[in-house]
Amino acid sequence: MKIKVESQSDSKGQESPTRFTLGTRTIQVDACVDRWHGEQACYFRVLGSDENSYILKGPLEDGSWELVSFTHKDSRGTELEYEGKRELQ
Repeated sequence: MKIKVESQSDSKGQESPTRFTLGTRTIQVDACVDRWHGEQACYFRVLGSDENSYILKGPLEDGSWELVSFTHKDSRGTELEYEGKRELQ
């Protein structure tokens, strides 16, 4: 899904998303949790101001961005941090 993304370049000239628009909602990027390079663009796993997790792909060759994945904050097994010991069932 194509989305509108505002980004900022760091000291090395690499872009990172700072906010993006989904429909009529604008979501601030509170944290960039992970980043990796693909063949055509970079992927960013970000935590939005709505506390949901997103994977954004971009910028593509034409400068556009895509929403690759969305995970609701209350989804099981998606916690970014946890305390204590976890046991597999």
